[in-house]
Amino acid sequence: MKIGVIKQKGGVGASTLARMIAVSYSAAQWNVKIADMDTKQGSCTRWNSRRLANEIEPNINVQQFASVNSAVNQSNDFDLLVFDGAPHSSKQTLEIAKVSDLILIPTGTSIDDLEPAILLCHELKAKAINMDNVYLVFCRVGNSLSELDESLQYVKQSRYNYFNTVMYEKTAVRRASDEGKAANETKFKSINQTNDALLQNIIDKLTDLTK
Repeated sequence: MKIGVIKQKGGVGASTLARMIAVSYSAAQWNVKIADMDTKQGSCTRWNSRRLANEIEPNINVQQFASVNSAVNQSNDFDLLVFDGAPHSSKQTLEIAKVSDLILIPTGTSIDDLEPAILLCHELKAKAINMDNVYLVFCRVGNSLSELDESLQYVKQSRYNYFNTVMYEKTAVRRASDEGKAANETKFKSINQTNDALLQNIIDKLTDLTK
């Protein structure tokens, strides 16, 4: 199975989302690889180095790739390949979307985040990507419930798919990442439970799409 985490811009939590997915499936005894497609930043690769240094289980296989074909060609030994796409819409972004069973587009709640995310959806639709497989995911959400509600309404009006569960902006998540941990491996049970709820929706959707 393949999950593509793609984005039009950086700073929307894509790598955080990709790591959480990979860690959770690995904990369930799946053989998982993260394809780090951002050869300049390599944030997932550097995160995994910290995870290995701190001897955190489960171990995650992370590898940088310059092309989608290279990642796919090396995925035969894995149950799940998670693409952490490079920022900005590109030929590579479309290639990830074409090979993925589930496509996730992380976004924040600001217009500066939402507009590029919706624009990416428009571009995928124009390229004949099956939009039933594409879901917007709210990450790095602030404490304002009214702002979140406005953002959900904004996406709802676009008629694109989205998850009602979200990942909130939390210092504990950033601290966990600094140690090589995922967003549901923080020191706080309530934060982990919230992020697990989002994760479960993603798992359920992937299961539905690949039946």
